[in-house]
Amino acid sequence: MSGFSTSMANAIINATLRGQAFPAIRTPYFALFTADPTDAFTAGTEVAAAWYQRVPTGAFAAPANGASYNATRAEFPPVTGAPVTVTHIGIVEGDSAGDATATLMYSEPLPAQRTLQINDVFVVDSQALTGDFVLQLL
Repeated sequence: MSGFSTSMANAIINATLRGQAFPAIRTPYFALFTADPTDAFTAGTEVAAAWYQRVPTGAFAAPANGASYNATRAEFPPVTGAPVTVTHIGIVEGDSAGDATATLMYSEPLPAQRTLQINDVFVVDSQALTGDFVLQLL
């Protein structure tokens, strides 16, 4: 099950219970993490490698019973340089790990950590509620 980040939870509470406007959301991107980014989006947990870049999430399926999934295949670039172990995946607004204004919206641990070797391509290929990234809010 995906978890809300602190910033997303605060935005929802402010918008639904405090009468504040929901903040504008920039394009959402998938991000890979080498450790739990935590709800507070802990610095230094996102993959830091020359080959790495966030990948647009693309379209998500219409929600059903509080759940959705990415309906578009998302591929990260091939790994170069050295292997990296990925433990979590998240959705971040902001296209660059260097963007200090980017916020984590959701994250979840992978079912099992995955060590990406040279030339491996991490793919988020979800076409059902049992796929690679399922956004389950209930």
